[in-house]
Amino acid sequence: MSESFITPSGLAPKLTITKKAKEFLDNFKPYEIKNGIQLLLYFDEKSGSYYFICHLDSATLVSNCDLEASIDADEDEDVIYKLNRDIIEDETAYKNMEEDAFKGRSFEDMVFEYDTSYNSNKPLKVYGGQHRIRAISKALEQKGKVVHGVRVYFDLSREQKVEIATVNNTSIVVPNDLLDRMREQLLGSELRDWCQTIGLLGVREDFSDRKSPDAPTVRIARTLLVNFYMGMNAQKDSFHQPVVCKSGGIDEDYIDMRGKINWTDKHLIKMGEQFARLHKSQRESVSNREENNFAEFARKTLSLSVVASWAYAAGLFIKNSEYLKNHYALPDVVTPPNDPLNAKALSIARLKGTDPDTYRGLGTRSSPRELGRMLEVFLVQATKASKRGITKQLANAAIQSYEAKRATYEADKALGKI
Repeated sequence: MSESFITPSGLAPKLTITKKAKEFLDNFKPYEIKNGIQLLLYFDEKSGSYYFICHLDSATLVSNCDLEASIDADEDEDVIYKLNRDIIEDETAYKNMEEDAFKGRSFEDMVFEYDTSYNSNKPLKVYGGQHRIRAISKALEQKGKVVHGVRVYFDLSREQKVEIATVNNTSIVVPNDLLDRMREQLLGSELRDWCQTIGLLGVREDFSDRKSPDAPTVRIARTLLVNFYMGMNAQKDSFHQPVVCKSGGIDEDYIDMRGKINWTDKHLIKMGEQFARLHKSQRESVSNREENNFAEFARKTLSLSVVASWAYAAGLFIKNSEYLKNHYALPDVVTPPNDPLNAKALSIARLKGTDPDTYRGLGTRSSPRELGRMLEVFLVQATKASKRGITKQLANAAIQSYEAKRATYEADKALGKI
């Protein structure tokens, strides 16, 4: 027990926790302390963490809150990778929140950790409530010191940081891509470092926490790796089926594969660099032309079905240098304004008499059948086409080829049960 807070009977927090709790109270003197009320040190049994529930005024929050909270903080590094989601100010919910702040709204249950190990001038690391903090900061000059409710945690481990940030972002319907990014941070920085090395992410850039025309999400990067290794390990004459990694949860196949990756393997680095080159070429070719410059065409390389099938083909071709060269040369066989994936041709490709009028073409959906069709495009382009590059004729032929292979596979499977 301290003069300023009470530890309930039966609890025995570590000395580092009680020291940080006392330090927080000495430095910030919450509204309760200023009014002669002792605080209770609460315990969250699920995460094993300790925290206060108290109130701080607007000026204190704006001056001391760190919206760049991270689990990768390192005194030797110049960059901090965010644990929570980016602030989006153009959504109706945020605009309503900002209007409330200007009317003197007292917000509750923002979630922080008191941590001076990095950005020590802003020791309140925000794990939940970054949009409210932004709204409060905009209203500060007009409304002055409004009191707001907060939960402040102490001495959290990496696992506790991720869990608490996940729980508090999930309560505001956080995108699955952000959940993936937080969980990948917990696993380590290898995936992000690899994406930076190959040029898929810029220097010190992190994965996107939602669909982006430029930066990949964690799900995209995982899908790229998983299919590359699946292709490498596939039997030459088997029925090939790319996959898309799960999002918002644990993907056991990825976790199992991740521990076996040699991140400096020359084939892995080469594959990544070539994928980044294809994405850059596709995006620039489409964005800089006057016709058919749709955003979906520009980011076609980052479509999950393209990512999965392209990477699977790259893995499959590792043992055949000529096919691999043809596969990697897609950006070189066209000149702008033509795009290497020929997104327009893919969008109108279809199997007559089978695909409905609502079919949106190749590379738009991520069902197993669509992944197989898109893979066949890359296989045909690299191995059978008399002229390199993707055309409408090639795309339609690839669909027919895949459907024939699929019918044979299903027939063999049925016969095997007799």
